[in-house]
Amino acid sequence: MPIPRILFPTDLSNRSLGMIPYVKTIAAKYDAEVILLYVASPLYPIPATGYTGPAYIPVPKEVLAEERNELEKFGADLLQGIKVRHVLYEGDPAPQILECVKSEELDLIAMPTHGRGDFRRFLIGSVTAKVLHDVSCPVLTGAHLKEPAGLKAGSISNVLCAVDLGGQSADVINYASQLASDFHARLNFVHAVPTDPLLSTDWREEAVNVARLGLDAVLSANRVTGADACIEEGESAHVVCSVAKKIGADLVVIGRGPQDGHFGRFTEHAYGIIRQSPCPVISI
Repeated sequence: MPIPRILFPTDLSNRSLGMIPYVKTIAAKYDAEVILLYVASPLYPIPATGYTGPAYIPVPKEVLAEERNELEKFGADLLQGIKVRHVLYEGDPAPQILECVKSEELDLIAMPTHGRGDFRRFLIGSVTAKVLHDVSCPVLTGAHLKEPAGLKAGSISNVLCAVDLGGQSADVINYASQLASDFHARLNFVHAVPTDPLLSTDWREEAVNVARLGLDAVLSANRVTGADACIEEGESAHVVCSVAKKIGADLVVIGRGPQDGHFGRFTEHAYGIIRQSPCPVISI
């Protein structure tokens, strides 16, 4: 699975530093170029009396020069041995990142997610959410990486793939299978069966059995053999994240919805998994 170019937008914070081991691991495996992007935000003036329209003051050249210097120093020691290109844009972060996505032939975007204060585990930053909604290429997110986190032996050894048995299942399964094969990683699959307290125990057991047959069928159709598969009752995000924690997954692979979805490519289940996962998530 060739991944020659990875876009890594950064705000130069520890959240971004926490993503570097994963970005480096993937870049090293595929000999990929990492585009390290920083968006300098313009200064918005305080409206005076009679001020009628939005405007901003461009970032002074000396400030841009200082921020470019910070960008070039950012994570330099952690990214040694990787091809890195530094790109500095000016403007609103989300549109500028999407503009960069349009101008580059990208195979992966890597972004930290974050909330604020005590609720950070339950939120996704608006910039990351916008990118997840609007782009078509795979996106690597890490929700709770406050500082650089190491991977065992600098590799990915345990991959969990969440399968919803929908129309995107084949794409998700094939992506996870190829990724696990490239890293010689253990491959696991999980499917969540919604819990309905109004159903009898017999009906719930039947629902699990039907789901198991469906998962076996879709794995067989995609020529997946020898992988562990888990079926559990419960809300999708809770099931996927608890299984990821239980098996010590290094990476979770999910689908984030069809490109022609009414609400973009970011389903409620994908949102829940991304914001709660104990390890980074690649959503396709």
